[in-house]
Amino acid sequence: MILPGFGVAAQARLAGAHALVVGCGALGCTAIDLLARAGVGTLTLVDRDVVELTNLQRQSLYVDADARAGVPKAEAAKRRVQAIDPALRVHACVEHLSSDNVEEFVNDCEVIIDGLDNYRTRYLLNDAAVKLGKAFVHAGAVAMRGTSMPILAGVAGALGIPRSDAPCLRCVFPEVPAPGEGETCDTAGVFGPAVAMVGAYAAGQAIKLLAGRVDLLDVSFWSMELETNRMSRMSLAGAGRAECPCCGARQFEFLDAETDGRCTVLCGRNAVQVRPAAVAQMDLVRLQMRLASLGTFVMADGLLVGSLAGSMELSVFPDGRAIVRGTTDPMVAQTIYDRCIGQ
Repeated sequence: MILPGFGVAAQARLAGAHALVVGCGALGCTAIDLLARAGVGTLTLVDRDVVELTNLQRQSLYVDADARAGVPKAEAAKRRVQAIDPALRVHACVEHLSSDNVEEFVNDCEVIIDGLDNYRTRYLLNDAAVKLGKAFVHAGAVAMRGTSMPILAGVAGALGIPRSDAPCLRCVFPEVPAPGEGETCDTAGVFGPAVAMVGAYAAGQAIKLLAGRVDLLDVSFWSMELETNRMSRMSLAGAGRAECPCCGARQFEFLDAETDGRCTVLCGRNAVQVRPAAVAQMDLVRLQMRLASLGTFVMADGLLVGSLAGSMELSVFPDGRAIVRGTTDPMVAQTIYDRCIGQ
């Protein structure tokens, strides 16, 4: 309240604000912690995963007991936030975000914070933010690098920002990376301080928005690389494309897609088949190299087959399909697929 330019009025706005954080991993943990301590009155936390021991290196809201008990991340994060400030309203949603439920989550919030490690879900949120007129703060981190940008296409008019200077995600990145192309924290590792920096940067953008200090926003594509100790900004001025299928033509192909039914439980086999969101020819040799740190993988009869830590086995087909053995839970299988293959 004593911070110049904020004061009592801005703090009151934060108390009455509602932020949606999708993904309660490392990025989400940092953002949630800072939003809660800033006094954002209502937080909705969405994540389908559970806490694991390897998460504790970077996911700062969780402790050893959460990992040993396999507590859902959204629930563990809620407990932590309520321990920080019992007056905050926190909704924990242990769900897989899809075209069926995303509008329900987005409709009630004022800003969306990206804590995801899944490209396709980011494009789904981008569609929902543009359609429903919400601000969306993108964040991403892997290895020792990360990026962030505010996506204001849905609220440009309300904020007094020229439409051409408020691109959506598809204006900047028109296409979703093909399955297997993007690195993940499980295949490339992640440096804890890097992800904390990106999560804090995204949280700062969200807090400025919620406090009414739009003039303080960094309306640029921000990136950092801690291996070389470099940071950079790319101006988004003029990046909003009139021909963009999302914010230009308002064709919400990710939002309008039917629930994809990507997971099929294989009866009597203790296994789940997972299909990629988009069919693409997989480079299985390249994927084999990426998965070497997660287990032993070999090429067999045109498939990539291997064992992961624990009792899980993974078989990947050239068309991106995979069979996850050792579970009949579609959410567990989808999480393993996203970690190993990327989306």
